[in-house]
Amino acid sequence: MRGSTVRLVVAAAGAAAVVAGAMVRSAAQNPAPAPTFNRHVAPIVFANCVPCHRPGGVAPFSLLSYDEAQPHAEAIEVMVRERAMPPWYADPAFGEFKNARALTQAQIDTIVAWADAGAPEGDGRPPDPPRFEQTGWRMSRAPDLVLDLPFGEFQLPPQGEVPTFTVWMKLPLRDDRWVQAIEMRPSVRGAVHHSSISLAPDLPLGTRLGRAPVFTGGPVLDGVPVYDDGRPFRTATAEAFGMPIMFYVPGGGFMQFADGLAKRFGRDDWVTWGLHLISPGRPDTVRVQIGLWYARREPHHEVKTWTVNQTVLVDGKAIVPDANGRRAMPDIPAGASSWAVTGTLKVEEDITIHAMWPHMHYRGKDMRFVVTQPNGRQETILNVPHYNPHWQIMYELARPLGVRRGSTITAYGHYDNSAANPHNPDPGVPVRFGPQGTDEMFIPFLEVTVDDEDLRFERQQELLGIGRP
Repeated sequence: MRGSTVRLVVAAAGAAAVVAGAMVRSAAQNPAPAPTFNRHVAPIVFANCVPCHRPGGVAPFSLLSYDEAQPHAEAIEVMVRERAMPPWYADPAFGEFKNARALTQAQIDTIVAWADAGAPEGDGRPPDPPRFEQTGWRMSRAPDLVLDLPFGEFQLPPQGEVPTFTVWMKLPLRDDRWVQAIEMRPSVRGAVHHSSISLAPDLPLGTRLGRAPVFTGGPVLDGVPVYDDGRPFRTATAEAFGMPIMFYVPGGGFMQFADGLAKRFGRDDWVTWGLHLISPGRPDTVRVQIGLWYARREPHHEVKTWTVNQTVLVDGKAIVPDANGRRAMPDIPAGASSWAVTGTLKVEEDITIHAMWPHMHYRGKDMRFVVTQPNGRQETILNVPHYNPHWQIMYELARPLGVRRGSTITAYGHYDNSAANPHNPDPGVPVRFGPQGTDEMFIPFLEVTVDDEDLRFERQQELLGIGRP
């Protein structure tokens, strides 16, 4: 009896092996159907790619339909396999971000399998793609206010870059406005290396708005503060004379805050508009616009842009500012592969961090933001280990981070001025810190709110006719 049981078990195992082998042969002979655009790929592309890959977007071609995507299937496969697209450089080990657009491995595998199968369209219809304003703005509705450069269009040279310059304009507002979303949009995206806007309470002392060369030897344009003797006032960086609002860089140029949060645009404010333009490789003209979307309801907190550079150390040495607050940053030596710059900011009041955005130029290598609490506990809140100057991203926290007073925020950055850096235009020369694209910058930006500055409380106090204690 016992021997019969053993023989039955062996027979059953043998039968199972035969069935399993048949199943393997069947799977090999009848592989799973390839992913199709309509059913599998379109949902991934529409959710992660078309904000840039659409008519009027920053990308060179649209992916809103199968007919537009299919010719680029091979290139799409390469870019997603190498994780070069969608552009996202935050280390997944630190922080969660609401604007994260990195694909999962399963999504990558789907796109690769689709391209390897010849990029089939599939049956049926794909899901409806996202809708965008026909004018090309990222919001689903048109801006409440559009600001144009005071001089209209700028004539670009056939090659090279234009020296950085700043123009000014008075805000066309009758009342203060709370702005919940901002977008800066150039007509020729490849012509703007970066641009920044700040809000200033007035023109520089002793000047009036007029026409003058925007830089030495440059064109005479509107929007330049001039002294009574006709001398122009010039500054390369807009944020030097106002509160920074936003920074347009490749992959950026748009910010939108959660309900209840907004930036204040005052009726008496002046916009200082910094521009660094580069030739797209042909003679052309560029027009730059700013779209503003007003908050639909009164906000409870004002969003402010801060920088983590209250103190700065370069290669381990403190850089002391002069009487005007400027720091003489030493050059990055030719060939240096990991030149260190560290900035710190002492938090004097309870704040909430909503977003971070590191800004460097072509030698930028990495940047990491760390919060050190009063008890000494440290937390890395953003790490960008492979910085890409062509895709500079504002990293928006999925859950805003409260930081207690007495804490310190530190930004650790490194620069690669060696031949190993694929973005480095000339590893054989030292690089200075300055406003031009060939220079370097170290600006660890934060978007914060100050917890005690509750606008609802302030409005209540105003209605009661009493001051805040």
